[in-house]
Amino acid sequence: MEMKRAVITGLGPVSSIGIGNDEFWTSTLEGKGYFRNIDFQDVEIEQYKSKVCSPIDNFSVTDYLENPRKLRRAGKATQYTILGAYLALKDAGFEVSLAEGKDTGKPTIYSVDVSDPSRCGVIIGQSMDNADILVSGHNDFIRERGPKKVGPFTLPHSNINAGASLVAEWFFLKGTNLTIATACSSATHAIGSATLHIRNGIEDLIVSGGTDAPIEPYFFCGFDVINALSCRNDDPMSASRPWDKDRDGFVVGEGAGIIVLEELGHAIKRGARIYGEVLGYGYTADAYNIVAPNPYGTAAADAVKKALNMGKVSIEEVEYINAHGTSTPLNDPTESFIIKKVFGDYAYKIPISSSKSYFGHTLGAAGGLETVVTMLAMEKGVIPPTLNLDNPDVEYTDTNNPDLDKRCDLDYVPKKKRDKQVGIALKNSFGFGGQNGVLLLKKFEN
Repeated sequence: MEMKRAVITGLGPVSSIGIGNDEFWTSTLEGKGYFRNIDFQDVEIEQYKSKVCSPIDNFSVTDYLENPRKLRRAGKATQYTILGAYLALKDAGFEVSLAEGKDTGKPTIYSVDVSDPSRCGVIIGQSMDNADILVSGHNDFIRERGPKKVGPFTLPHSNINAGASLVAEWFFLKGTNLTIATACSSATHAIGSATLHIRNGIEDLIVSGGTDAPIEPYFFCGFDVINALSCRNDDPMSASRPWDKDRDGFVVGEGAGIIVLEELGHAIKRGARIYGEVLGYGYTADAYNIVAPNPYGTAAADAVKKALNMGKVSIEEVEYINAHGTSTPLNDPTESFIIKKVFGDYAYKIPISSSKSYFGHTLGAAGGLETVVTMLAMEKGVIPPTLNLDNPDVEYTDTNNPDLDKRCDLDYVPKKKRDKQVGIALKNSFGFGGQNGVLLLKKFEN
């Protein structure tokens, strides 16, 4: 059976630097990152070593959706997911309107003019439960010494699958409904899985991508106590600095990066504008450590190779890499080594950048938002820069493995955007637990 083709027709970014394509892309090109210090209520901030984050301030879903009544009890991550899906479906050219339920016998929030809802699915990546709902319900339980004050919606809205489930309910998408939780690779694995569904003829359309809202006192603490975060508290705007020799950890961000994937014939039949195609998807596990990457990068390199092989693309055809680029002491040199391991001398000719230098590490949303960046970069013919890269760590040495070339000496497009037409790009995601996901993306040409 001939494989079908999975194309991207809609983008829905929800981030600290912008919501919707125009605001998001303008901030990206102009190098307008957003970082500030945490302001948690009822917690002694001084207990945290790191105080830097990249939140979506002053967010209200009522500013974007006509009837958000059913979201009033939902967590932030779910709200970001719903909004991202709404924006992506609208961007894909669908008519999205308030309507009564079709065959449910009850009102629904929105109707989408898809031809067959049973062949339209949702696959969302999310790293954590809905933190705000989970912690709030737990606090109510502790204060009341029992269940009397715990609301009936605490459990369903704190579940990690709440966002995907509500996207299906809101937009009446009755096909596959999955939530994928693979730490920082969640969105990339979700998009890859959606691609496989479409290529194998299981669905015609899938709303995919990822979401997370981890800027809560308890979840933030989890990263703080393992020394994963930047402590550049006196200068938050320069805290996320991938590949720089003064990097000291990542910055927690939040948001959602949602896309619409369609089977090519389905998209063409309805006259959709097509951004690009997912040519390949590679996925492997380090089987090494729950936090640290394997220093030899074997499995991660294999994920890159698998994506290239699926897409039948040679290494010399790759024109841009949107890297995982976390700004941590271990990830950045290891990812640089992985790129050299796969591409050899050609690695030095590939422009690379890290979007986490603008909106931080959004965990389960990262691969989704960074896929949006990559698709817009290909559409606009501009490679966005890596911010705060003042002094690349070109002398880095892995003291335990000094024979491995982990110098951060590749072309990371520092500080300023670069005009370049890109036809084929890679999106890397390497999550905690050694969960590797790589997408091979191609600009669509009629």
